Amino acid sequence: MNKVFCIGELLIDFIGKDINKGLKDGTNFEKKAGGAPANVAAAVCKLGGEATFLGQVGDDSFGRFLVDMLKEVKIDVEMTKMEGSTTLAFVAIDENGERDFEFNRGSDGEYSFDSIDLKKIGNSDILHFGSATGLLEGELKKTYFKLLDYGKEKNIFISFDPNYRDALITEDKLEQFIKDSKSFIKVADFIKLSDEEIKIITGEINLNDGVKKLHEFGAKVVAVTLGSEGTLISNGTTSEIIPSIKIKQVDSTGAGDAFVGAALKKVAELKDKKNIPFEEWKRIIAYANKVGAITCTNYGAIDSIPLAKDIK
Repeated sequence: MNKVFCIGELLIDFIGKDINKGLKDGTNFEKKAGGAPANVAAAVCKLGGEATFLGQVGDDSFGRFLVDMLKEVKIDVEMTKMEGSTTLAFVAIDENGERDFEFNRGSDGEYSFDSIDLKKIGNSDILHFGSATGLLEGELKKTYFKLLDYGKEKNIFISFDPNYRDALITEDKLEQFIKDSKSFIKVADFIKLSDEEIKIITGEINLNDGVKKLHEFGAKVVAVTLGSEGTLISNGTTSEIIPSIKIKQVDSTGAGDAFVGAALKKVAELKDKKNIPFEEWKRIIAYANKVGAITCTNYGAIDSIPLAKDIK
């Protein structure tokens, strides 16, 4: 079976449990695994595919917790490096109902290209780039671009999710984030964005105009997730909104990553990944919508991702 190689961050989210106390006055925090690319890899594996996580955690208790969690869902961690300290994010809701966020970056940003065994990545595999911290300045960003160049050279299927986070991409970094995102979009075979991200990256308010611009940038297949409405899928000549399923939402954390993992798991099963008919994309997206929706029915990103047998 072809593998999905997911590069990016794996970190600890400390979630404040005290109502409206923020980080300053809050005293109760729950430890959760975080990191969009790791969530994508987990979805691939829980749905019966094979995935490898490329990234770095600390050589500490938090890092061991995270690597053990990846192993539990059968993610290949051969190229997951443990060195330095694990990245920690603290999130709580303050007295005004606003999100209070602080980010203590550890060694995830130090993941080097030398940590990747390129011989293990075949031409029929998939490279997925999730960029929440990957496009912040540092060694990880250099590794992203080197791996992107390798993927282009070998004609490997490339997937990209910008994973925009306003708490990380501050106003002074936004222009560079958009520029870097376009570098990936230009060569991507598949990109997934939210309706907010498409406005930020293209500058277009109208959804269809934004999708058209992404294709002009170079994107081959574009998926825009629209929450309960479903997902708009476009290959540049044909587009359609594929409806989702009705659910009772509990927590949407990780739903977009589960969607991407489900889509890439299906793409990995195909022999010709570069020329997928639109009707096949519709089936792939319908499946991914179900996985994303089911992930919203429970707490915890990886814990909530369904197994293949749970998808009817």
